[in-house]
Amino acid sequence: MVSPNQIRTNRIRIFLAEDHPQVQKQLIARLNRESDFELVGVAADSFQASQKAQLHQPDLLLIDPIMRDGLGLSTVRQLHASLPNMIVVVLTAVVDTTLKIRLKDMGLERILSKGIPTSELLGELRSAVSTLPRFSS
Repeated sequence: MVSPNQIRTNRIRIFLAEDHPQVQKQLIARLNRESDFELVGVAADSFQASQKAQLHQPDLLLIDPIMRDGLGLSTVRQLHASLPNMIVVVLTAVVDTTLKIRLKDMGLERILSKGIPTSELLGELRSAVSTLPRFSS
């Protein structure tokens, strides 16, 4: 039997880690409207994000590193290291210099503000995965 994480389609498999219920709800609704996206999982805290992302092995992790449980940055670091073929896109309300430096030191370049227009966010997600072999032309 084939497990869910072995099934591959041409759709971009996205895992969302966001602890703010309203933001999470809005992102889920928007991502689900895109025919080239497949939302494979959602987490509201760092523990769920770590466990579920490992299980689903998405193409892209869209994560807020400043979660209420205080473990967001360590979760980002752990997932980035343990799933090297997964693209990590950070979406946060707090984009200060210190956070940017810490994320860039982890090797992350896609750091977006939650204030980004939806069309730009979707473009950034598509652009991010274009570097993966199965999406590059």
